[in-house]
Amino acid sequence: MHSPPKLFHDACAAQGLKLTPEQLDTLSRYLHRLLEVNQHLNLTAVRDPDTAWMRHIFDSITLLTHMIGDPGQQALDLGSGGGLPGMPLAILRPDVSWTLVDSVAKKARFLEETATTLGLKNVAVRSERAEVLGRLPETREQFHLVTARAVARLPTLLELTVPLLRIKGRLFAMKGEKAGEELAESGIAMERLKVRLRLQEPTPEGGTLLIFKKHEATAKKYPRPVGVPGKEPLL
Repeated sequence: MHSPPKLFHDACAAQGLKLTPEQLDTLSRYLHRLLEVNQHLNLTAVRDPDTAWMRHIFDSITLLTHMIGDPGQQALDLGSGGGLPGMPLAILRPDVSWTLVDSVAKKARFLEETATTLGLKNVAVRSERAEVLGRLPETREQFHLVTARAVARLPTLLELTVPLLRIKGRLFAMKGEKAGEELAESGIAMERLKVRLRLQEPTPEGGTLLIFKKHEATAKKYPRPVGVPGKEPLL
């Protein structure tokens, strides 16, 4: 087990994040499993536990300060990979139903096994492309919140995620140092997909959080077929 370092506790206190011993224990078990499985399945480039507590766990749970408190919400984490940010958020918000999505079957299997091991009854896992989910009746425009961390450049990411959001739903896009550049490219995508930028702020771990809100239903032609949003982004 990898106990959280003092730096993690101090950072949580600075952000006003209060975690119970039970939550910390579950986060520790999740991180232990992530780093253990990472030895034979490429889930993260971070191998040092203390660094992982900050870059992965803390970075993920800072989103809690922006999540609406209403219970019973449906949330989706796209390109979840090793479960970030979806798994830590699901641990700390058991009142929200989380769908973790990764198109790589091995990663999806890791997510399923981890959710079962941790006893997370609010987590479902799907191994599917976002372009497919965006057209299925059971997932199109069904989610109050979609999260995405290091998935695709913003014009592509918007086309992959916005069709999954309900009207008034929000996208939390966790971006890196090129967030401003990607945002400048996204005017056409935002217009066609009917979303507005609501927040742009630096994250404590050096990234940028962009929060978008959907204000109208998505046109039926979006998302386009598998692979097209990446090859021909809305620019």
